[in-house]
Amino acid sequence: LQFFMSLNETQGPASGTRLHNFPPYDLTPLTGLSPHREVLTRRLQSLYVIMSDKNPVVITSLEAVFSRILPKEAFVGSLEYLEVREEVDRESFLRKLETNGYQRSSLVEEQGDYAVRGGVIDVFSPLYPLPIRLEFWGDRLESIRQFDPLSQRSQDQLKEMVLLPANEIIMDRDNIRRARSMGRLPKQTENGMGFPGQEAWLNHFYSRLDTLFQYLPKSGLITFFDPHRAESVSQRMEEKFQHDVEKFRKEAAERRMPFPEIEGIFVPFQEISQQFENHQQLAFS
Repeated sequence: LQFFMSLNETQGPASGTRLHNFPPYDLTPLTGLSPHREVLTRRLQSLYVIMSDKNPVVITSLEAVFSRILPKEAFVGSLEYLEVREEVDRESFLRKLETNGYQRSSLVEEQGDYAVRGGVIDVFSPLYPLPIRLEFWGDRLESIRQFDPLSQRSQDQLKEMVLLPANEIIMDRDNIRRARSMGRLPKQTENGMGFPGQEAWLNHFYSRLDTLFQYLPKSGLITFFDPHRAESVSQRMEEKFQHDVEKFRKEAAERRMPFPEIEGIFVPFQEISQQFENHQQLAFS
């Protein structure tokens, strides 16, 4: 796609490009391990641009499409918009960073990190190619600057920014209460509110889940390659998913570890087909 699109066509707003990738997890979180942070970053960035950017191009796969994701309402509710010279309750803002999956560190180097030094908060949002430095005077946001994570030197100055969540599990009070009401959760990490493999526990934190197509505007166009293979691929994926569930549920029982409720996580082919029908389609066989 980059080959066929001009430079102007590939450029986007905050993220710097119109081309995005919504990948599947690089490993199943049923293992008790979370996907690589870069995978999570690409997924979250794609969800945001689908809703907000003008004519974004998002590339995905059947493997990613057939798994349910956090509800659009929860994702939108987690977004934080900041402007220079506005009043920001710093303590509430820091709590929201933790709630949204950011991990505190001494130095911000990767997307999903944040650091606090006096009146300065550094944060690396999934939406931006560089981390952001927020400089406060009390609760007044004085400046928003991008900076180089290697040299730590400030670069471009921004008038505003959008803070995306750094994880698909929003650890707010209501979601945590719901999850705990469904049983024991795995032990949380020391540097954040999350836990390894939490992406498998979506059913515990949300009363309902969405699919990627529920983020897509009604005017969105779905371009499908080899649609005749979709049903057979879906069947193979569902068989693998059920095999993984049985395998890792048994392993969790042997280790006396909690195992997530996974009913409905895999989206049936018929449901995805119906969602296809709600949008314009272009098929290549």
